[in-house]
Amino acid sequence: MIRNLLLSALLIFSATYGQSQQINSNRTKHFYITPGIEILKSTHRNYFYGGSIKVNYLFQNGLEPGVGIEFAGTSLHKSNHYTLRNLRFFPIYANLKYNIKPLGKICPFAETSLGISINRYKSSYDFGPPEIIQVRESGFYTYLGLGAKFSLTPKIKALLGAGFKGYKMSLNDLDINPHGVSLNLGVTF
Repeated sequence: MIRNLLLSALLIFSATYGQSQQINSNRTKHFYITPGIEILKSTHRNYFYGGSIKVNYLFQNGLEPGVGIEFAGTSLHKSNHYTLRNLRFFPIYANLKYNIKPLGKICPFAETSLGISINRYKSSYDFGPPEIIQVRESGFYTYLGLGAKFSLTPKIKALLGAGFKGYKMSLNDLDINPHGVSLNLGVTF
């Protein structure tokens, strides 16, 4: 899984590096591209690893609306008497970040994301026949968190965020809905 995480980070960085080099330095920059590494510790005590990319527009009042896409997965997850294997989640979402007044080179922020997650995994019931079912479903994706940007250069900032994330939020407690504490590491161009 670590290999997939590093490969995702390398692909995201190489795709966005070319984009960041094309930005005209003579005008004020308002669009920001943020590739990131995503780590989720599930409430069922396993980890989901992946990568993300967001594009946001910065307004003068500190609001940054945008859009994003993520890939996350894990090889094994136990939930509601099911054993799930080869889990893959592809959330597509709207993102809103609010930048709090900068403190020197550090800019704290609050962030939320809402969208849809396309989910794929293999499922087997722990107490029934050994039948494995390929599941393809979608669900309500949500994220709420806090973080900070750290200025590395005038155009590049490192980002660290933490919060709560859910890949298929539901009111049905029997649904397969991986959720938990999330950590995001990224770079903003």
